[in-house]
Order: sequence, then C-alpha cells, then structure tokens
Amino acid sequence: MVMPGMLSASRTARLLDVPESFLPLLSEHHVFPCPDGDGAYDVRMVRMALSRLPWLRRLGVPLCDRELALIDPRLTVPPFKGFEWASRRYCRLWECLDHAWGLAA
Repeated sequence: MVMPGMLSASRTARLLDVPESFLPLLSEHHVFPCPDGDGAYDVRMVRMALSRLPWLRRLGVPLCDRELALIDPRLTVPPFKGFEWASRRYCRLWECLDHAWGLAA
C-alpha cells in the first residue's frame, strides 16, 4: 500500500501512458521526479513536472516528425517503429525519446 500523497510506479506509468520501465529514464534525464525509497512518486512533484513540461501528458500519443520537432527539433520517428498514416510516419512520443536517449548514451 502506498502512503497518502504518493503514487505507485504502476499508477504513475498509467497516468503518463508509458511502461513502468520508462519511468527511470525520465528521472535520469531530469524531466520527472525521482521515486522515493519505496518506488513511489510524490503527487505534488508529479503535478509540478506536468505543469512545467506539458508534453509529458502526450508521452503515449503517436506524433509525426513535424509534431516531434515542436517538442525538440532533434527528435525523429525511430526506424522500424510506429506506423504510417496520410503519408507521414507516427510513433508514440515515449518511444521516440527512448530511441533518442539510447543513441545519446
């Protein structure tokens, strides 16, 4: 059971529409708060991150290259990921970030 004012990792992942395994990457890149010792996230810190970086609410949304460029011009749809629709390639934002951060490491 999680203490009041805290979110479990699974609830946080559902809130952001990402797999739980992606949460540590967000923390490592300083765009999301780090969990406490029990792996839970402080609700106030999560709200602050979401208000500071509104694109965090779109992590599970498929975006095309034009939309990704509005978040960060270096982001692109990774090869062999996503889908094509209306002559554009789309991929979920968290997958694009995962790919970009993996290349940077």
